[in-house]
Amino acid sequence: MGRLVRKVNLMKSIDVDTIPIRKDSFLTNAYVIELPLDSLPCYDWQTVFETEWKSSLNLWDRKLVVVGNKLHLVTTHNEIGEKIDWLNKVIESTNARIDELNKTQKILEKQRRTDESRKRETVIRDEIRIRMA
Repeated sequence: MGRLVRKVNLMKSIDVDTIPIRKDSFLTNAYVIELPLDSLPCYDWQTVFETEWKSSLNLWDRKLVVVGNKLHLVTTHNEIGEKIDWLNKVIESTNARIDELNKTQKILEKQRRTDESRKRETVIRDEIRIRMA
């Protein structure tokens, strides 16, 4: 990861009546709900997000896929509240890790610029030494 990563959240103001909901093809009594994100997540965000949700408890009961700027959540009618709460926590922890990664990236970038500056100064000082000798 060589650049800063933008955080992604569920869209705050959505028209619930327009969210696509369809019957799941594989699981009885399950539905796929397309929840819109506020932006298109980059590869790095998706990687951290996947790590976060796969490391959560009850992984076998959590089915989730990022498709473009939407999250496809598989759930039953009875579990929708629990799953949305869980999803919000996963997104929150993902964005917290993104903050940490961005902070580290800024420190590394500052160090890289400092090192480059020192190298340029060394080259100039070496040239001065040669010319002054």
